[in-house]
Amino acid sequence: MGRLPVSIRALLGIALAIGGPALSAQDAPAPAPATSVLDPDIPPAIVHTGPSPDDRVTIPISIDGKGPWNFIIDTGSQRTVIARDLAQKLALAPRANVIILSMTGRSETNTVAVPRLGFAGSTLTDIEAPVLEGEHLGAPGLLGLDSLHAKRVTLNFRTGRMEIANSGSSRRLSVDPDTIVVEARRKRGQLILLDSDVNGMRVNIMLDTGTNFSIGNLALRDKLLRKKRAPELLTATLTSVTGGTLVGQVGKIKSVRMGRVNLTQVPVIFADASPFKELGMEDKPALMLGISALRIFDRVAIDFGRGKVDFLLPDASAVEKMRFAANDRVEG
Repeated sequence: MGRLPVSIRALLGIALAIGGPALSAQDAPAPAPATSVLDPDIPPAIVHTGPSPDDRVTIPISIDGKGPWNFIIDTGSQRTVIARDLAQKLALAPRANVIILSMTGRSETNTVAVPRLGFAGSTLTDIEAPVLEGEHLGAPGLLGLDSLHAKRVTLNFRTGRMEIANSGSSRRLSVDPDTIVVEARRKRGQLILLDSDVNGMRVNIMLDTGTNFSIGNLALRDKLLRKKRAPELLTATLTSVTGGTLVGQVGKIKSVRMGRVNLTQVPVIFADASPFKELGMEDKPALMLGISALRIFDRVAIDFGRGKVDFLLPDASAVEKMRFAANDRVEG
């Protein structure tokens, strides 16, 4: 297998070149968070998710009344992060040096004080945000889990819009008969989907809107190899938001099941990514499902307060277009 030295965006191109995921559904009945002040008179924020399938999801952010700047919504990041050039432009006060964890390992950076951060009718105060280089972030900043702990993030891929609202809002996708709700458990701010498997093997699955691609840990790769259920793999190099690199292997997973939803032929990169160890999953098969896999749905609602993820299946016309097919559950 040859090594393909590529960046994050180029790596997504490799994944798409070997085929994007298809979708099927089974027959069945239907650190401490920052202070947040929500204005009940302001409706949920609606923002554009970007017209291209390799664009990550962004939202307009104001800082101390200035802006807005389009931050990436990153459900894989525990902290809200700001680009160094923006922090310097706003003359944000320095706080401390910290160790941060990216896909490629630990590194040191400084933090700055963000007095007020506004988005979706909310104002978060007293955020201490790590500073990273904008060229690696690909955006002025990342909106992380410390800003989303009591929110419901709805990504509408059919219309290219997104909403952020309070968790428990009456506007839930579960009222739609084509919506499938998957329960999740919380771990360090992350939602880990229950009742999930990969090629018939039980796996911890998380949703990561900050990456275009999906990443599996080496424990998942090795188990697939032992069970003779591994895909053909090509070697590639990842570049993280800190500029670090990590060698991984990319291939198509035959089946990724979440509750009654089954994605097929999903491009996945297997790598010894640091977040798996941080979450205590270094030795447990685990998968972070990226934005390119989620785009196959009409809508995905991640409700951090309720501990649930709602998947709205495509309508009939989209189903035909994507060669949607009903498959039986993959048995282990």
